[in-house]
Amino acid sequence: MFQFHAQNAIGKRGEELFLAAFPSWKPNNVTKCTEPDFIDTRGHKAEIKFDVSPRARRDKNGNQLNFFMEAISNDRKGTPGGIFRAHQEGVQYYVYMFQAPFRIFILDVPKTLQKTTEMIQSGSYRKCSIRNPNYNTIGYPLPIQAYQDCLVRPEALRGEPAKVKNMRKRLECTLENATPKRKKRI
Repeated sequence: MFQFHAQNAIGKRGEELFLAAFPSWKPNNVTKCTEPDFIDTRGHKAEIKFDVSPRARRDKNGNQLNFFMEAISNDRKGTPGGIFRAHQEGVQYYVYMFQAPFRIFILDVPKTLQKTTEMIQSGSYRKCSIRNPNYNTIGYPLPIQAYQDCLVRPEALRGEPAKVKNMRKRLECTLENATPKRKKRI
């Protein structure tokens, strides 16, 4: 059975690891913990999933084979979870991290939502119920390999600092509008 405070501590560890990898992002859920986890200077949002499960299926190298894609976070309230909630909240990036071995997958939310929905609706994947003290969380272990078209390069999250970006734009504009020098008459 999962306990809120234990899960919250795990989530905080995951958020610290995310910030270490992407220091330009800022916590977004400081005053209201129901907000998406992080926001960048462009207003893009990221939701973090930190998976520490030792029971996950693994390949011969010890790498997890599945993402646990939460569909319902609280079955009593019918609260959407995971990628479904991220989509409702206008999140651009769903960041799935594994603790051991440490790996980060950055997923595009609309593409990931579509892929997850297709796989769940296919009926080919096992639905899992995880007990919490007063409710259950419902999700599906879905193959990581199926999400290859949903992955985003880490550079997308690193972004370009606004100051550098503005300087580059001014330089490009100047170069576009520059008139060629006239040749001197002899």
